[in-house]
Amino acid sequence: MRYFFMIAFSVVSAAAAYGQQPSATPPPTPPPTSTPQPTSSPAAPQTSRPSAQDLRRLQQFPLNPVSRSDMLATRVAAHQRLVAPLYRKPSDKELAALRPSESVAAKYSALIRSEDSGVFRLMPDIGCVNNEKVITVKEQCLKFAFPGSGNSYSFRAERYRLRHLADLTFERGKLRITGIFMHGFMTELGEMPIDLVGLATPGMQFLTSFEPSGGPDDVVKKDDSFVRGVVYDRFKYSKSIVPRLNSTYALRAVAYRGRIIRAVGGIMYNELDFDKRRDVIVVFKVVEMDDANGVTIAWKKLADRESPRIRVPRSKDDDEPETSEEAN
Repeated sequence: MRYFFMIAFSVVSAAAAYGQQPSATPPPTPPPTSTPQPTSSPAAPQTSRPSAQDLRRLQQFPLNPVSRSDMLATRVAAHQRLVAPLYRKPSDKELAALRPSESVAAKYSALIRSEDSGVFRLMPDIGCVNNEKVITVKEQCLKFAFPGSGNSYSFRAERYRLRHLADLTFERGKLRITGIFMHGFMTELGEMPIDLVGLATPGMQFLTSFEPSGGPDDVVKKDDSFVRGVVYDRFKYSKSIVPRLNSTYALRAVAYRGRIIRAVGGIMYNELDFDKRRDVIVVFKVVEMDDANGVTIAWKKLADRESPRIRVPRSKDDDEPETSEEAN
C-alpha cells in the first residue's frame, strides 16, 4: 500500500512540473466576435492659410500695447532732453566770467558767506539772451551760454535765470522787473549801508503792507499801476529804475503760483514748475557799474514767505493737469 502511494505521488508531481513548462503548440484562436463600432472623437486640427479677413483683424490687434508707465517714461525722457536744459543752473566755469572784482568780494565777504544774501553782476543786454529756437554765436555771448546769459537774476532762486522768471534784469541802462505772473516793484532808499536797512526803515512800509492779488483781473490792474509808478510817503515804487552807484534800493517780488503752459518740441508743461515761486522782500546796493561790465549788486533778503496761488481760467483746448508748484 505504501508503495502504491509513492508511485501515485511521483506521477502527480511529474504532471505538475510538465504543466509549468511552455507548450510548443500555440493555444487555439478564440472564435471571432462582432467588430465594435468606433466611438466619435474630436477632429484633429487642420492647417489652412488665413483668410484676408483674418489678416486684417490680426493687423488691427494691439500685439504690444503701450502701457501708461511707458508713456510716462517717454514723457520724462523728452522733458530731460528738451525742457530741462532751458532752466538749468550755470556751471562754476560759466559763472567765473561774472565774478565780482576782488575789492568788492573782500568788502562784502560777509554777505557772500551768509545765507539769503550775496553779490552778483548783471551784464548789459547785447542780444545774448538765449532762446530755444535761436543760437547766438557772438564771441562775447559764448561766455554766457546759459539761461539768462548773465543778464537776469532771481533773488528767490538765488541764481541767474531766464528774464521772464527773474526778479531783476539789466536792460538799456535800467534795472527792470521782468518776471511773468508776478507783482514786482522797487524804490530807492538813498546812499546807506544795506546792513542798516530793516523792515521798519523809512520807505519800507509800502512794501511790507502791500496785499497780493486774489484773482487774475486784480493782478493786471495792480501791475499797470506799478508800470506807471506809485508814489507813497515821498517814495516812488515802480517796475524799473535807473541805477546809481552806491545807492541802496528795496524790492518786493510776489511770484504767484499757478500755471503757465509752454510747449517745446511738442511737449506741453507748466513752466512755473521750473521756478521757485515765493513772496520776498530784498534790499540791494549798486557797488560797481560801468558800460562794459554792467552793474555789480550786493543784496540781502529781509523776508521770504509762500506766495498765493492764482488760478487762471482754462481754455477749451487746455487739458494739461495741475502739477506741483516747484521743480527746482
